[in-house]
Amino acid sequence: MIGTILHDRWRILAELGRGGMGEVYLAEHIALGRKEAIKILMPSLAADPQFVSRFRREARAVNRLRHPNIIAIYDFGQLSDNRFYLSMEYADGESVYRRLKMAGRFDIPRALHILGQLAYAVHHAHSRGVVHRDLKPDNLILVGDDETLKVLDFGVAKIVASDHQESMALSTSNLIWGSPRYMSPERARGVGNDPRSDLYAIGVMAFEFVVGLPPFMGTPDEVIRAHLKQAPVPASAQRSTGDVPPELDAVILKCMAKKADARFQTAADLFAALTKVPGYPSARPETRRRFVPVTRRPMSLDEGEPQRFDNVRGALRSVAEALIDQGVDTTRLVSGVAQLRDREQALTGVEAAQDALEHEAAGLRETLGDRETSLRFAIGELQYTAKLPGAPPELRDEIKQLQARLDTVIGNRERLREVESKIASTATSRGGALEQVVAAYDELERVVEEVLPAHAGKPGLEPLVQRLALVKRRRPPGTDR
Repeated sequence: MIGTILHDRWRILAELGRGGMGEVYLAEHIALGRKEAIKILMPSLAADPQFVSRFRREARAVNRLRHPNIIAIYDFGQLSDNRFYLSMEYADGESVYRRLKMAGRFDIPRALHILGQLAYAVHHAHSRGVVHRDLKPDNLILVGDDETLKVLDFGVAKIVASDHQESMALSTSNLIWGSPRYMSPERARGVGNDPRSDLYAIGVMAFEFVVGLPPFMGTPDEVIRAHLKQAPVPASAQRSTGDVPPELDAVILKCMAKKADARFQTAADLFAALTKVPGYPSARPETRRRFVPVTRRPMSLDEGEPQRFDNVRGALRSVAEALIDQGVDTTRLVSGVAQLRDREQALTGVEAAQDALEHEAAGLRETLGDRETSLRFAIGELQYTAKLPGAPPELRDEIKQLQARLDTVIGNRERLREVESKIASTATSRGGALEQVVAAYDELERVVEEVLPAHAGKPGLEPLVQRLALVKRRRPPGTDR
């Protein structure tokens, strides 16, 4: 597979792993230049209706989700040899399992940082009718220096809000999906599909994060019996350093209550409780730039209005305008202030245009990504359905319509490239406009220094002159004005 072109869309770069369901490859999307992970169902399983159903359910489940802490699904379909595939976000990081194995156990702030992101992601999934059912450290990836969490493998997820007939068929089988170490009592009994089962698994992992071992150990049967009957001990009793806050003990024990009604009722409730535990890390600043039009408050010298001087230039301009108000109307001074205003207005216009373009580009990137993913997924589903016996012929027309919409979305990428090109040229224009503003201020400073000595004693001018002298003294050597 390595080096081959898959489905006329991806170049396979490397094998990432193999599992009971299939193979996972690192691939490059040829058109987008984006690295993706491609999961392909094992050939021997492609003919098994139950495994195919599970695989397709994974695609539908994750396709509903749009969250920074959940691996995104980009595309879904069937290869020429009838194997199914999923293309998804590639998370270049390490599993929580590996990090925990290396560290032995996590310190409290690190554990809370991971748990908070997990609860946030699970709340998003639950609010869209998706229950993971197999949360465990192996299915959690940490990316980057700030350890951004990515939840993967919704392969055993149940879509609560729909797919009633398929849910009945799967839930009546004798198979129990999931890992015994993190399995809730009701999941161990094979009863129901309560979202609060995911909260139980989070409680088990929270215990393991701070202690280094899960609360129940032994053979799978012994662990399942413990989940059913044995009460967990507080994590603080198992961690020798004695730094587990009582609040965290309470959160873990509530998550691991045997009866779902005694647990947190939603992942949002769990997230709120985690943020109140001492040691929970402070919120990180939002990285996405928001569109804020550039506005500048015009400076006024009306009596009684407080003046704001951000730098030497502001103080200099105030002195120059005050001199004109006092009747000093030399040609150089008047033209200097006028030129400065003109240059500042030009710079403001360029900055506003740059902000608007960057806002449009950000919107296009998000919209294009979501729409393209949804359309590709829908086309893949319809193409699969169209191959089934008795499929209505109008499905082919629906596929053509969706393909036309997809072509339109792909065409909008040209607009994105155009906007990005304009951003680059506008940035150059801004640099030139800023240089002109600096030159105008430099010229005005020379004029004020020449005119001011003869008028420094005039009423109302002295405070402004003092302010100008003060900010000049405070200006660090070698810095701009």
